[in-house]
Amino acid sequence: MTISAFIGNIEWMTLPLPNGEAVYPGFCAYCRFNPEAYHDTLYHRINVPLSAELARSVLKRSAEFLAGRYLARHVLEKLGINQFTLLSGEDRSPVWPENLCGSLSHNKDSVLCAIHRHSDMYRGVGVDVETLMSDDRAASLWPGIIDEEELQWLQRLDMPFCQALTLSFSAKESLFKAIYPMVQHYFDFLDAQITVLNQAQQVFELQLQTTLNLEFPAGRRFRGAYRMMADKVTTFLCLESPDIV
Repeated sequence: MTISAFIGNIEWMTLPLPNGEAVYPGFCAYCRFNPEAYHDTLYHRINVPLSAELARSVLKRSAEFLAGRYLARHVLEKLGINQFTLLSGEDRSPVWPENLCGSLSHNKDSVLCAIHRHSDMYRGVGVDVETLMSDDRAASLWPGIIDEEELQWLQRLDMPFCQALTLSFSAKESLFKAIYPMVQHYFDFLDAQITVLNQAQQVFELQLQTTLNLEFPAGRRFRGAYRMMADKVTTFLCLESPDIV
């Protein structure tokens, strides 16, 4: 097995910031991988530790983890940090180098990663990639993702409901990843509501429905970007200081 057979070319993405007047100050990258070309020996070839837990996992989990770490390493190199081993904390979230904000996501065959230097202006970042739901799956899962008001709003969009729900799910995942390092506790999909979806500009807005802490009160709004593909959706959200949003 070779790395080139397992993971494809890296696509570097230029992404808009919430204010629409600048682009993300870090680096964001996307690539696909082939789970069928995975083997445990690939961990050794790119010098990534294969933990005992991963060694006991199904191949799908090991392949996703390796693809994510491979991509994260390349994004970190853009920031001058070479051969960094990205470990997981007790909560299983990635432990990024000091003074860096990062986010990592994968689905069954794709990985997405964004990293930037922490500053008073640009804080957390969240990215997510999701396989598009089927109609049946969307019909059964929506009550855990959106409320009745969002349901009616999404159903009026010029977009199949399964796509709109997947996008809403992904946007809320990106919001969680951006905020979690600052609130340090979990919150639910229903604690945020999608309120804007501009298909021409491919941007969305979310509003907190629950106060998470003093910095993140109910009513605070967040703006992100998305990209719809044939079989998946990716979302991106960079958390800016409230003073400049």
